[in-house]
Amino acid sequence: MSPIQLKRIDNLDILCADADLLAHFYTEVLGLTFFLPYEPGQGWASIDAGNLTIYIFTGKGDHPPRRTPDNANNLPGFDSFAFEVDDLDAATAELTNRGVEWAGEVTRWDHPNGTWYRYRPFYDPEGNMLYVTEPHKAG
Repeated sequence: MSPIQLKRIDNLDILCADADLLAHFYTEVLGLTFFLPYEPGQGWASIDAGNLTIYIFTGKGDHPPRRTPDNANNLPGFDSFAFEVDDLDAATAELTNRGVEWAGEVTRWDHPNGTWYRYRPFYDPEGNMLYVTEPHKAG
């Protein structure tokens, strides 16, 4: 059997109740751009997140309960994704000014190999949990 040569994550789909609301949030609040031309009211959008395309689609039914930064208290399943920033404090201040709803405080995580992260969780308008993170990888 030949090995599979997975390269990178190409795209991520978010099913939501209101694709236009999320398209606005990811472009206007977070400052990302559209990957494909966007037309309001079509029930979908594609967002360019650098090395990943985020597709937003209108789904059906109720959204699952919000996740929290405490993994031990969350149900199994997809948890969150994180945006890397150079300066967490500056990003946090700007996102606060833009009205982001924070899910927790800034946390620092240290690994014994010298890698450490500072990060802060927040929610999009439909309750999906995201992070901004400032990674410092061991050299």
